[in-house]
Amino acid sequence: MASLANVSSHTLSHRSHRSFARFPGRFRAHSRDDDDDTSGPAIDFSVDVIQEFKRGVAFGNDEVKPRFTPNAIEHDRGLPIADALVATSAQVFVAIAALASGTYPSWLAASAYAPRWHSLPFVLPAVAHGAKLATIWVVGALAGKAYEREAFDGTLGEAVKRAVASGCFAVGLLMIVAQGEVRVKFAENGLGEPEIGTSARGDLILNGAASEFVVDCASEAVALLGWRVLRWNTSPKDWM
Repeated sequence: MASLANVSSHTLSHRSHRSFARFPGRFRAHSRDDDDDTSGPAIDFSVDVIQEFKRGVAFGNDEVKPRFTPNAIEHDRGLPIADALVATSAQVFVAIAALASGTYPSWLAASAYAPRWHSLPFVLPAVAHGAKLATIWVVGALAGKAYEREAFDGTLGEAVKRAVASGCFAVGLLMIVAQGEVRVKFAENGLGEPEIGTSARGDLILNGAASEFVVDCASEAVALLGWRVLRWNTSPKDWM
């Protein structure tokens, strides 16, 4: 046993020596003498928590908070309304395509308050779903600075960049909302935690929610990005 331990110790020492020779920076220990060593910068792992907290608060007050104030909408005060109409109209087109194909999403249920005339009962749920996505988009557009003048009166690249950034923020919000809706459906059906593979009913809910999420993101992306490019192209250049 002693000889085996000596062999193992020798092997580990030899491997450590080879590793140190190949990657000396990875095995370099920090000591007091390193403070005077100018061969390479030493890594400082100390963090001033109070200072970092103050920086976070200052960033929130100076950078994030102004994005959600009335001053964040420059010049074109009707642009959020136009965005909302476009977002809602996109879901109306999705509803028309769904009715034509015979595959109805979970939100497209006939309204009991509308007259039973052709597809009129499906208009209200389509508008309601579109209004939800429009609200999420407007919040994302505020976060992405899509209502500042540069977003629609600057270059095309800047307009697309801000629209995409706003869309990414809106997708994150929609994902949170979708997760909440799925959790509510699981609770209503007594299925416990929303996990794939627990039950056939649960898998059906999760797969449907994932499919609807993809359709919502794709339809809103095409509609709003196209609208924003059109809005940039028709933007007047002589603001007073």
